[in-house]
Amino acid sequence: MYDIGTYVFHTYCGVCKIIGIEPLSEDEPNTLYYVLSPHYGDDRNNIVRVPVDNANSLRRPLDRKTALELLKNWPDITTNLYIVDSKARKLAYEEALRSGYVERLATLLEGALQRKARDGHLNSMDAQFVSRASPVVYGELGFALGIPVEEVPAFIRANARR
Repeated sequence: MYDIGTYVFHTYCGVCKIIGIEPLSEDEPNTLYYVLSPHYGDDRNNIVRVPVDNANSLRRPLDRKTALELLKNWPDITTNLYIVDSKARKLAYEEALRSGYVERLATLLEGALQRKARDGHLNSMDAQFVSRASPVVYGELGFALGIPVEEVPAFIRANARR
């Protein structure tokens, strides 16, 4: 069980702070929920609730050492990472977002950003993915490294394996 004030990683929202543990309503007083405050992205000003007894979507955020190790294994941007087949790409995006695995999200995010750099724009599916994945990936790395989320892409470029 996590304590109030603890930071956790939520597979969909990224890094969140637990601001409470309470029942959702008086109807179910025996069912407790973690009340989460996401720190990055579109969910930033929202509240997320996760049942305490089914908190599979939560884990401890990466620590600095693990984040730096992740950068050593960062996807090689000199290879084409973009999935051309739109159906396969959509499935990959959905699975990666559901899983919350930063390593998988990073590869797909780099692929989408490669396409944007090449074509000057993203289609709506890629843009939606970038919008959802960026705060999760960059937010967790920024949190672990102790740097603002806005500085993470430059930090990646300066420190990732090439």
